[in-house]
Amino acid sequence: MEWQNWAGNIRFSPNKIVQPTSTQDVVDLVKTGRKIRCIGTGHSWSELAPTDDILMATDGLNKVLSIDREKNQATIQAGAKLEHLNVQLWEEGFAFGNLGSIARQSLAGAISTATHGTGLDFQILGSMVENFKLVKADGEVLNVDKKTDSELFKTALISLGSLGIVTELTINVVPKFQLHEQSGLMDFEEVCDNILDWVKEENHIKMWWFAHTDKMMVYRYNRTEEPRNDTWFRQKLMDEWVSVYFYRLMLWWSDRKPIRRKWMNQRIVNGLLPDVNRIERSYKVFNVPEPPVHRETEWAFDINLTPTLLRNYKQMVEEKGHLINFIQEIRFVKGDDFALSPCYGRDSVYVGAYNADNEDWDRLLADFEQLAIKHNGRPHWGKEFNVGTEYLKSVYPKWDEFLKLRKKLDLEGKFLNPMMANLFN
Repeated sequence: MEWQNWAGNIRFSPNKIVQPTSTQDVVDLVKTGRKIRCIGTGHSWSELAPTDDILMATDGLNKVLSIDREKNQATIQAGAKLEHLNVQLWEEGFAFGNLGSIARQSLAGAISTATHGTGLDFQILGSMVENFKLVKADGEVLNVDKKTDSELFKTALISLGSLGIVTELTINVVPKFQLHEQSGLMDFEEVCDNILDWVKEENHIKMWWFAHTDKMMVYRYNRTEEPRNDTWFRQKLMDEWVSVYFYRLMLWWSDRKPIRRKWMNQRIVNGLLPDVNRIERSYKVFNVPEPPVHRETEWAFDINLTPTLLRNYKQMVEEKGHLINFIQEIRFVKGDDFALSPCYGRDSVYVGAYNADNEDWDRLLADFEQLAIKHNGRPHWGKEFNVGTEYLKSVYPKWDEFLKLRKKLDLEGKFLNPMMANLFN
């Protein structure tokens, strides 16, 4: 049976696909001695999943096990999908304090790859974890706790599935809240000149740059006690008809002649993106409509480099002759101390290169990586990158500590696949 990821750029045939429903099921599976890789929803672009032995689908590990209302914590199985958890938590009076743009991911998949949202007061999503259960290569279940096992926790939280299998996580949640979104188009240079001030003023801020234009869409999200004012009609019109169906139609039309992409992006910023001023449930503001299938790389940099990076990227696109037909997203994340977090030790700006075009993708990725390496960037683990171990070791101060832990927990490489072996073996 062939398996493929959401983007279709990763395909492989595992020997067997299994779907456990409990930690004990996972322990029994691990004790068979076979090599195992886990998969959530397959929303990663990198080669995290490929295996020629057992592929463990986490879809059966999908329950909210308990909610502690005094501590504002929820214990959740690893395979639960963020899009379902958003609704379940809201019905219980809670929400995630921060989220990324896409809600398709499994909880453990998002945590283990250092998935992030945006906002300079907020770290990667893994920072919400209080403890997690990890099934080791010998079948022992470790309860890794932020307070009692601080060093182990910081080293093991971002593991790419190479230390063992995470089956449950206890997450710090918050009382449910509304977000006030104010978004609108601004001049590229004005954003570059002011963004380092703006990011300190808003709870959450991000930008979408439309290549081949001098415009950026700036999104500002702030918590509010005001009641919801978003309408069903606006959501149906903009979040479904325009953002999903009409945008896909424009992509199809522009792909017939790639030079049309410049006109398409210019048309989008000259009439198809109205200013928005709405109040809505937090997760509905954080999460965007599912985008068309595309290719993606995203790197984290020192936040102080933001204006330089944006200008250099814009210049590179034009000088290299790339024809980009997709939104380029820019977000901001507070620094942390997790060993393999791209935000380790520095407040960070994430700059992504995106394109719904497989033919030119390799060239765009290579040019973007040259720019990223020049500025000491760190790649998002769940997205595409080609840099090797020597470069990664040079930008991750705790790289060797992680390798020591990996060998200690999985000496025989039960949880390695080709990508993991290249990185960590």
